[in-house]
Amino acid sequence: MDNRARPTLDIQHLQILAGQASLEAAESFTADYRSLLPRYVEQIRSAVGTRNRDLALDASLRLKTKSWLVGALHMNQLCTGLELALALDNWTTATAVARDIELHLPRLQKALQGGPHPGLHTRLMRATRTTMAS
Repeated sequence: MDNRARPTLDIQHLQILAGQASLEAAESFTADYRSLLPRYVEQIRSAVGTRNRDLALDASLRLKTKSWLVGALHMNQLCTGLELALALDNWTTATAVARDIELHLPRLQKALQGGPHPGLHTRLMRATRTTMAS
């Protein structure tokens, strides 16, 4: 397994989503993800804290899948690590990864609000036009 940290946000994933669906769908999905993100992280924190493997795994899988679609690759990577720790019944590691997920939340929220990726809408529009022209 590649242990290098993935980027916080990779706009190419949103470009693919916009190209396959629409710019509006990509923006709507991203807005929903951004608003639900704290809830997903809290569900993971709570489930790991109570050692509820099923709830922790369910919350992690939901967050991992949605993170991949919006290009939140580091969050996706953290969820994969959590799932591995849960599969190995390693609650010490699961607790540490859940904490890393919680600590990563503000950085990801900033990135989704245009922090390191200003002009997200403009870049998605450009990418969508390029994809449609091909």
